[in-house]
Amino acid sequence: MNPDPAESVSVSYDPETGEYTGAFDPDVLDASIAVVEATAAIRREEPDRHAPLFEVIDPDALDRICDRSGDDDVHVEFSYLDHRVLVRSGGEISIAPIPSE
Repeated sequence: MNPDPAESVSVSYDPETGEYTGAFDPDVLDASIAVVEATAAIRREEPDRHAPLFEVIDPDALDRICDRSGDDDVHVEFSYLDHRVLVRSGGEISIAPIPSE
């Protein structure tokens, strides 16, 4: 899938849970690109200013897993940039800071 660079992820913040949620169209945008765009929006940085996603997860595998539109609730959870990231196959992303100990 070649995502249109003009496409983006809408991200909102829930102050009650401290969690960010994002939505993207999985028919238009790969899950890996959506994660990078969402974390960049949260950090208010350009995506090239932080660690590459491939350092924590295989982007191609993430895209293949989340592109299983026939499956009800396929999801992948991992840590990225001090956040817990949960990506669901329907185009939903949840991102929450990992509490420091």
